[in-house]
Amino acid sequence: MSHSVQDRSRAQWPDLPEGTRLLHGAVVRPPYWLYENGQYLGAELQSVDQQAALQVPGVVACVHMGNFLGVLAVQAEQAQQGAALLDARWATPVAANQAALPADETVATTLSAPDQRYEWQSAAEHQETAWARACYHDKQLYVWAHTQRPAALLIELQALSGLPSEQIHLQDIAGNQADAYDCAMDAAVMAFGRPQAVQVRASHSEVTIGLSVYKGSTERNDLNAYLRATRWQLNTLSGARPSLAAILCGQQDLPSSGPTVKSDYFSAPTPNYDGAAASSDPDSLAQATVFAQESQFDQDCHSLGLDPLEARLEHVSSPQGRELLQRVAEQSDWSAPLPAHQGPLRKGRGLAYSHIVEHIPGQAAREQWSAWAVDVSVDTHQGTLSIDKLTIGHDSTELNNSEHAPESAPALADRLGRWAQQLLNNGVGKGVGKGGEGSSDSPVQETGDKPAVQLVKRESAVGQPLAWNQGVELPAAAAIANAIFNASGIRLTSAPFSEQSLALGYQSDKTASNKKRKAWWGALAAVATGTVLSALPWRPAIAPVGQVDTSIFSELAIERGRLVAIAGDCMVCHTAEGGTPNAGGLGLDTPFGTIYTTNITPDKETGIGSWSYKAFERAMREGIHQDGRHLYPAFPYTAFAKISDEDMQSLYAYLMTQEPVKSEVPETKLPFPMNMRPLVAGWNLLFHRDPNAYVPDPTQTVQWNRGAYLVNSSGHCAACHSPRNMLGAEKGGKANFLAGGFADNWEAPALNSLSKAPIPWTEQELYQYLRTGYSPRHGVAAGPMGPVVAGLAELPESDVRAMAHYLSSLNPVESKQEQTHAAQAARLEQDSRSNKDVMVMPGENLFNGACAVCHDPRGGPVLFGARPSLALNSNLHSEHPDNTIQVLMHGITRPAQPTLGSMPGFKNSMNDKQMEDLLNYMRARFAPDKPAWTGLKDKIATIREQKGHL
Repeated sequence: MSHSVQDRSRAQWPDLPEGTRLLHGAVVRPPYWLYENGQYLGAELQSVDQQAALQVPGVVACVHMGNFLGVLAVQAEQAQQGAALLDARWATPVAANQAALPADETVATTLSAPDQRYEWQSAAEHQETAWARACYHDKQLYVWAHTQRPAALLIELQALSGLPSEQIHLQDIAGNQADAYDCAMDAAVMAFGRPQAVQVRASHSEVTIGLSVYKGSTERNDLNAYLRATRWQLNTLSGARPSLAAILCGQQDLPSSGPTVKSDYFSAPTPNYDGAAASSDPDSLAQATVFAQESQFDQDCHSLGLDPLEARLEHVSSPQGRELLQRVAEQSDWSAPLPAHQGPLRKGRGLAYSHIVEHIPGQAAREQWSAWAVDVSVDTHQGTLSIDKLTIGHDSTELNNSEHAPESAPALADRLGRWAQQLLNNGVGKGVGKGGEGSSDSPVQETGDKPAVQLVKRESAVGQPLAWNQGVELPAAAAIANAIFNASGIRLTSAPFSEQSLALGYQSDKTASNKKRKAWWGALAAVATGTVLSALPWRPAIAPVGQVDTSIFSELAIERGRLVAIAGDCMVCHTAEGGTPNAGGLGLDTPFGTIYTTNITPDKETGIGSWSYKAFERAMREGIHQDGRHLYPAFPYTAFAKISDEDMQSLYAYLMTQEPVKSEVPETKLPFPMNMRPLVAGWNLLFHRDPNAYVPDPTQTVQWNRGAYLVNSSGHCAACHSPRNMLGAEKGGKANFLAGGFADNWEAPALNSLSKAPIPWTEQELYQYLRTGYSPRHGVAAGPMGPVVAGLAELPESDVRAMAHYLSSLNPVESKQEQTHAAQAARLEQDSRSNKDVMVMPGENLFNGACAVCHDPRGGPVLFGARPSLALNSNLHSEHPDNTIQVLMHGITRPAQPTLGSMPGFKNSMNDKQMEDLLNYMRARFAPDKPAWTGLKDKIATIREQKGHL
């Protein structure tokens, strides 16, 4: 087929030609690059020493073509380690960094600290980062990738390969991933002429687009002066361009493709080249630029007391743009006064506009104009918002020649309404394709109360068919942000948004005196009330209900409750081995004895079927049973108390709508005096004084607060990962928070600065581990952590990223330090291969017989699932041998993800002496800088008697 483009929307991992082996590629970018007017003006590669990279196990080859440099390996981590060890020498143009700065020195001096920064989280548009595969087979070049610019990519592939058009096949992987234009060419460059296929995945660090605003000195009350003095800097390559691979390989006369934003009031953003810039696709860059510049224009108008519509009409030079703005304003009743405040409810109205030029190879450039007017309602008490009305205008120089099929007005209105709703929920890209359904993962869901949507076209186009184009959506985020500001006075500078942004904004808007006064009275009341209630050795029963009316629970609430239950691992603890989910009976080993979990199905006799919501909430927040008994703190109500009211109600709805199971659980019988439940009242008085929901920290970001909420409430991470005192309570103080502990006979390692990991955890490594159960630089999830990761796989990606973001803030890694991690990992691997002293230890033969086939870094293919590096494994570097003994003794029979593969246990094939020899060998070989473990004999004997974790 000639330049064939096939839709493979269902194919996440495409089939390769028979007998073709898959390799993974890692690309090394120049320390500085710039592309202007069709010319590469960045650093030039002078020489490269490949020897160290080629010695990394699994590395197959290095690829060097012009300024393009990459490494191919059996595993992605091996390719990254090899790339880090490439000794590349670059020559950077002397005036390179200066070229990106404005010539005006008065403006240049302001660039040290931006006046404002806007961010577009393009990762939120997609459920996974960009990836691509390429394969050259039987004189045919196959490329699997998702891109908005297939025509331009096909031209580049033909220029790279020199193949006739009928021998090039581009297959679109139209899943929910980012644009893979650059990945596709990276993979093609490394695969062309080789018998193996190559896969390349983009780095997650490249997907946050930042635009910084710098304002020079201006005259007051002069908008034109404001605009002239404003400069923008960008952290990505700017504008339409060819792929980075084509640029670096030196290909000439390639078309630049993608949309370019044309602003009539601001200058174009200039890339800031303090080292290598991030690479974003032009579509995401256009989204980010329109969001930032239209928000800033609205802010400037507000500062000067100007009407944002009239100011835009004065500055927009395009007749089509002015006409569209006027028609949108008329249809939206822009000049009509907003409704009066109704209690805490505030109404707001916002406007935004975009004008782009889209470059399409082989066709004339297409201009598009779009304008959005948005009406919102904001609850200043709850910090929540809703979209009431959307008025959307679109015009194009080729209105009847869209790449997309015409749609009915209702269908297009529905599509754009869902797009706007998803912008509010950090759910961009989740099911917004043609005919797709909205995602139910985000905190705000689609309901029957969708916003009213009006579509506006130029007068001469009325009656013509409607066609969706991505340019229609560009002003949406800025229009919503401007409407929120109009209603609340809060300027949101990061998109897509979250409703929590408003809650944080209202928190920070309170005056210091008001904060202190409320905090003082609140603390006094809480201590007084808590002292009286918690000190009571018994509490009154809450009357059972005859029947819980589950018809009042919406599907939305039930689904939300299911996710809360997953985040809280309810099923993990409340399901006995081989038992019915949530029917209880699992024995939890504690230092005080075995505590059996309860039946939390809605069975009226043996479960919680007769519990009212009031009784359920009291148990979750205060640890008090329906009948007034104190629950043992093995149930982590100290953490569950932080769950929000909305999530708590949803959890109740979910549990009460599940199948009831009649199941009597074993009675918990602790020795005296722990069997005296009234004593728990004193425990609560000492260690559970705040049974209230989590309150966001207004000094932190929305993502940080979301992560803190999940980690410290339903996630109850500190229950395992914090040390406990003699009374079984988590030790207080910042130094003890997530400083490591023990749970179910496994060590829960420190997540703060006390972490013993040989390579510090980065945010991306934490995300990968929590999402997949595997971090190449730390190991696999095992023991009690395995089911946790399996549950997290069902949560929205944004929630797992938020948890990783929050946890990484407890032990932050500087960007310069992070850049050395791959090289550091390679050195640790090399040291474990060349340590000749351990070869004479008795554990050497045991390791070669039992472990080397999967774990030996001295070479060999990957046979089963993941191949965790033992030189980087956190457990082998820990002060405690417990986790390593657990895995060696009992294996990993139920991995967090099936693709990780399982591991057999050696409990029945090694005696205690052999196990001790193997442990001493592994500690000496893979953690040579750590002292030998002590007390192994007793530890091995104890763990051998345990059942192991499921």
